[in-house]
Amino acid sequence: MKTQAIQGHEQRRTVLAPVGIGAVAGAAGGYALKYAYPVTADEKMTDEYIKVMNKINKQKTEYNFRTEKYINSIKEKPKRSLAEDEFVKMFDGLIDGDNVGTKRIRQAISNIQKQKPDELLEFKRICKASSEIANKTAQQCINAYNLVTKHIRPTSFFLITGAVVGAVIALVNDILKTDVKE
Repeated sequence: MKTQAIQGHEQRRTVLAPVGIGAVAGAAGGYALKYAYPVTADEKMTDEYIKVMNKINKQKTEYNFRTEKYINSIKEKPKRSLAEDEFVKMFDGLIDGDNVGTKRIRQAISNIQKQKPDELLEFKRICKASSEIANKTAQQCINAYNLVTKHIRPTSFFLITGAVVGAVIALVNDILKTDVKE
């Protein structure tokens, strides 16, 4: 016959094990939630976040090394169309940080309309393709900075909250579980 102290000890061990496992699982879930939870409005309102987003969006329209790389890929073609030539000429003389002005764009469109109006659509296609590349690059930078913002979040909050929630769920599960003894 078992004594009451031994029976109580066995019950505590069976309750603590699931609670401990639940706490560990909850902490792991909390850590994963740190990165899965989207950037909040409060995080987006910080001065640093606003400054970085403005810089990324400003760089979409500025002449930089990515623009130069795209222009050089067009220049490397052995035979370029008038639209490609005019597109390349728009960037002549620009330095890092400069923007292509509307005057240059209008001049390029005017030259194409005078010489070969049928290439105007190609010119628009080239401009659109360069804008899409700039937008794609900017979006990659924004995604990377959002990940950095998530990384800055306090890990302990997510770990502790996850562990507590996991332990409570495990405890409730253990309490509601019915043991069938034969």
